Amino acid sequence: MLAIFFRMKSSHTDKTWHAMRIYNTLNKKKKWALIIDAFMENRIDNLLSIQRTGSRGRILSYLSTKMYECLGVNYKEEPNFIHKEPSEWYKKFSSENNVKLRFYDFYNPDFLLNDGTWVEVTLSENTAYKKIFRYGHQATYLKIIWLDVDNGFHKEISRKTQFPNAKVESIEYYYPQLYDTQEGREIIKKLEQLKYLKGIIL
Repeated sequence: MLAIFFRMKSSHTDKTWHAMRIYNTLNKKKKWALIIDAFMENRIDNLLSIQRTGSRGRILSYLSTKMYECLGVNYKEEPNFIHKEPSEWYKKFSSENNVKLRFYDFYNPDFLLNDGTWVEVTLSENTAYKKIFRYGHQATYLKIIWLDVDNGFHKEISRKTQFPNAKVESIEYYYPQLYDTQEGREIIKKLEQLKYLKGIIL
């Protein structure tokens, strides 16, 4: 009888924990949605009052989805891929240049395009090059898009390297295509505004 009681109690605890996890996830999504809405509606004072660490990155990710939709590019958001044996090219490059490859149990790039390309979107140009060593050894094709010009170790050792499967691009690469439509021009304006707000928005 006592064993049954503890099993029932454990089951109740598991359900409560699961419900709380769902609630917390939905609550976080709601907070991010409020931040993104404030930015898109130019309510900057409101945005400053509700922002949290990572706000610019979340806004950039949202604008990237709008960009792909505007350009008619099909994608999946944050797919999961199980770790596999890293590419020999990356292992050799890592050893010769004293760069650490990052290994994880699974990988979830921001986007997966129809042709199998993994896409990561990040604020920092140097971080974009750094992400090559997290995803490049796993992806068939990898594209990393950045917003803010900056410098750093990974950019310096990588910018002149011809990676076999990876390309790093400024988001401005897409501006000529976006400029063809009113929606695209609005996306460009918001991306430029997001650049200007560096150091103001977290």
